[in-house]
Amino acid sequence: MKGALILGCLAGVVVVMFLIRFFPPFDDFHLDNPFWNGLKDFQKETKAFSTDSLSGTELFRFPSETVLFIIGPSGTYNSEEISIISRYIKAGGVLILADDFGSANSILKGLGLKTRFSHHLVVDPLFRGKSSPLVKAVDIKGPLADIKSLMFNYPTSLKFNRLEGKVLATSSSFSFFDDNLNGKREKGEDNGPFPMIGEVGYGKGKILLIADSSLFINSMLNEEENRKFLKTIIKEKKVFIDTSHHPMTLFPKMKKIQIKIYQIASRFEIRYSIFLVLVILTVWMRFKKKKIQPEGDIQDILQRHPDWDREILKNVQRSRFNIDRF
Repeated sequence: MKGALILGCLAGVVVVMFLIRFFPPFDDFHLDNPFWNGLKDFQKETKAFSTDSLSGTELFRFPSETVLFIIGPSGTYNSEEISIISRYIKAGGVLILADDFGSANSILKGLGLKTRFSHHLVVDPLFRGKSSPLVKAVDIKGPLADIKSLMFNYPTSLKFNRLEGKVLATSSSFSFFDDNLNGKREKGEDNGPFPMIGEVGYGKGKILLIADSSLFINSMLNEEENRKFLKTIIKEKKVFIDTSHHPMTLFPKMKKIQIKIYQIASRFEIRYSIFLVLVILTVWMRFKKKKIQPEGDIQDILQRHPDWDREILKNVQRSRFNIDRF
């Protein structure tokens, strides 16, 4: 019974480890998430590298040959992180900041810019029916002029300071803010067109602002010319995506820990240390001595069988011990 319980527990551990290793995560904006809200297709298209620490990346080796994506950040960026981002862009890097109702404004403020994400929900009844949250960008210009239309999903807009850069795409004139989510334009809710994509020069580099964090998720990448837009803005550069401000559920955390353990265990010295420990344990278990039955046990037997020989019983006991030991 005890052995079956141990085997059952071991089997359960193996199953859990298998699921952690091979079942994909389902967190928003996760590069390995193949579901509607993930960035698996984005990763295949860009070969992006995920980083949870801006200071530990290759961004500063050749800044002009890289692109840094920050998509749907959650939580405020501290002064050290802002400083790293600022130095990267000034050195010639490209920051692509895609957000709607997250914390991207803390980055813009830290960089000393006046442009902001408005945090108003933009809807547009022109293309997908009444008050559709799927909003098209129709007036696209500048370096994006070859793109005819883009599709946004529950976007916001940009409060763009035109002294800092230029607007590259806007929504239609039928779009409007729907802050109370009733599907109707009411008094106090502005109507479009609204700036949806803007470009800001910053040192030797630039910042591309996109008023939607879901433009590149799996369910949106093939809408309109979103994929073409992605290819246009990365220009075959090496792509990094900052995941340090994405909330992580328990499953991806366990997956991350499992990968780290595997990486550590795969090192030559660790692998052979584990092997040596297993050999020592095997030898120790093999030659572990069992407790020899006390003399009192033989005495009990002789009381029941007084005609038996004591020395023979001792020899039998020693023989059984030697057999069990091997």
